[in-house]
Amino acid sequence: MEIIKKVVVKQILTEDSRTKLKEQFLSRQYQLTKELKQLEFVLHKKMKENTDPNYQKSLKESFNKEVAKRKERIRQLELKLGQLDELEIGAELREGTIQMIEKVEEGDNWEDILKGTEIVIKDGIVHELRDGGGMEDE
Repeated sequence: MEIIKKVVVKQILTEDSRTKLKEQFLSRQYQLTKELKQLEFVLHKKMKENTDPNYQKSLKESFNKEVAKRKERIRQLELKLGQLDELEIGAELREGTIQMIEKVEEGDNWEDILKGTEIVIKDGIVHELRDGGGMEDE
């Protein structure tokens, strides 16, 4: 029998990976800032098109929610950028989780199967496979 199991993916921080992560964070920040400006433009356009006070109130509320979401994402990216500068080379960063298929047979130790598996990446190359780590939930 085969089961689907979560696998934690971690990245070892190197100068190259730090640079790439910074570029990704800054690019995402730029994209979110562009989205904020676009939202503002669309809001003003819609407000001019329809002068109904109820419509305008509803529009502003939904606009404010979208703006707040993007501002929160920008704030999180700023925090990540600050943390990235403080991390030492060689530190392990959690990238997320993926799913893998694992073969399970009668007689297998269930506790061993439940123990987490990790894939450690260094500069885009699988550096290490670890069995028996703690099972981490996202």
